[in-house]
Amino acid sequence: MGRASGTTKAPSESQNPVTPQPNRKRVEKPRVAPAEYDIPYFAHMQLNPARYPVNVGVPVGQPPFEPAPYGGHKAKKSMKEDTEDDSEEEDSESSEEEVVPRKRKALAISPPQNGFSGSDYKKAKMAGGRPALAKKVTAQMDSDDELIVQMKQARYQEKDIAQRLIDEGRTHYHPKTIGTRWARLKKVMQVRNDELLDQDLTDWHEGDDEVLAEAIAKADAEVEKLKQEIAAKKWRMVADKMKSIKPVVNFSQNACRKRHEDLEAGTAKPTPESVPDPDDEVKARIQSRLDKEEAIKKAARFTTHHQNLDNNAWTSRMREY
Repeated sequence: MGRASGTTKAPSESQNPVTPQPNRKRVEKPRVAPAEYDIPYFAHMQLNPARYPVNVGVPVGQPPFEPAPYGGHKAKKSMKEDTEDDSEEEDSESSEEEVVPRKRKALAISPPQNGFSGSDYKKAKMAGGRPALAKKVTAQMDSDDELIVQMKQARYQEKDIAQRLIDEGRTHYHPKTIGTRWARLKKVMQVRNDELLDQDLTDWHEGDDEVLAEAIAKADAEVEKLKQEIAAKKWRMVADKMKSIKPVVNFSQNACRKRHEDLEAGTAKPTPESVPDPDDEVKARIQSRLDKEEAIKKAARFTTHHQNLDNNAWTSRMREY
């Protein structure tokens, strides 16, 4: 036997046949035309320094010298002021003036600084009379309160009484304050008069009883008018409550009141459902009411317990455990 040689023989064509490949044409890729302007595709890419200046991205303005305080509001300038402000110094000065809030002057009256004490300040007269200070309302009235009572009993207007007090150098009251003080003085005088009646120090005089009867008649007329207004309001509330309890009903306040009166008198018209042998018209009315009730039930998305949930959003009171 001969030794195996170190070289391997190449396989013959019969052992490893080569399949012929068809002739394929090489497809050339389309060439992309260069961009007309060498602008970067992404914003963070750098511009071409050969085409664009280096300082093209440098900020134009300057930061403010002093930042605006928190919550400060700058007034808007008009277009005319913006065009006239050319220099940076004028802009900075205008911005500083706008940022600084303006302090309102105190309206309180301060006492004079020429050595006056508190009592002297109360007695001090000013151009429009003495300033109105807190003063207790008692039955022992001073001259200002006595003048208010006299002029009020004479049916003067509040503005005339206030002007009279100013002209005489008295307390400078606002016209509305005159009416309030008169009501308090009247109440104090009534309490004082009741005490005098109990002590038998004053009496009912001739003609007072007739005035009492006339006042009672006028008060009764006003009370009756108030009763009618309250009754009308009551039946308006009844109509609204019926609609909220049963949405299918839609009766007015007059209809509710008349139905209640008829029920009390026993002359109310019977309901269609209580008719023993209803005809076609009565049956149609009953069916119409049933259809309306069914439509309302279908339209309702929630039960009566959850009606507020849709409009008022979630609340802890609607929580179910």
